[in-house]
Amino acid sequence: MIKALFFSMFLILIPVSIVGQEDRLLAPPPPDAIHVDSEKGQGSWEIPPRGFTQAFHTPHSVNETVAFYNNHVGQMQEIEAGKHYRAVLIDLTVKQLGILKVYDVPRDPGVSVKSIRTMESRHCGSDLFKAFRDMSRELDHYSRSDFNEVCSRYGYLEHAYFGLSDQVTVHGRRMTRDEVMLREYTKQLDPETGEILNAEDMMAEAQRLMQQGKMEEATALFEKIAEIQQQAVQADMQRLQQMERRKVEDHWDDWLEFLEKLETMAYPTIVFINYHPSRWPDDEWLHENIEW
Repeated sequence: MIKALFFSMFLILIPVSIVGQEDRLLAPPPPDAIHVDSEKGQGSWEIPPRGFTQAFHTPHSVNETVAFYNNHVGQMQEIEAGKHYRAVLIDLTVKQLGILKVYDVPRDPGVSVKSIRTMESRHCGSDLFKAFRDMSRELDHYSRSDFNEVCSRYGYLEHAYFGLSDQVTVHGRRMTRDEVMLREYTKQLDPETGEILNAEDMMAEAQRLMQQGKMEEATALFEKIAEIQQQAVQADMQRLQQMERRKVEDHWDDWLEFLEKLETMAYPTIVFINYHPSRWPDDEWLHENIEW
């Protein structure tokens, strides 16, 4: 009830007149919006090119987000029921194509609301799927088709946002909840990699101890870290000498459990908002061949 009230208040507070302002996006970001990381998803055909569009994650459902835009930009067009909605906010005429295909200029600038589940992944190349890639290659009872099935079902998680945790990295950056969960499962199911992650955690703790002036305790941790690193180097050298592949254990079901938990944490909705054409890349040829 409180959440719905807050959302309704947000609708009232944001002015409707922002559409068409040339120095801004064509529509406001949704409530509690998180800007999509510029390094996450780049290179994917699903993520629009920078310069024309900004993308935002929101913890609100597709229906709530569509209601927000219906109130601000007019009734959105339903592209796919419950999954994809679109509002065209400016008329655009393209005089000729040519290099515009390279730019991928939005033909109907406006705002698009999508379920995060529509954001498919063709390759599932992130660390979320590393264990499945290894098992499908190294274990006889799994195949590429098994990996593709997992990728088809959960690949959208590569484009999702999961919120921040209370944990921080060695450099002081707050970790997202998916990063924390991935580390926990890796430590449990992949001992070799888990040792490296444990060393990173120990490094962060040693640095905190130094900042507190506890030099003896910090020194002891640094010595333990050096020991772990030396053991890792020796293990790698032995593996090279024996020309053996890294042993992979069957934890398929355990990693499926990881993905199942992860999708319950994902922000459900992603929003794409185009810039006004006056804010598009400063290319003379581009601006000569569009009218708005």
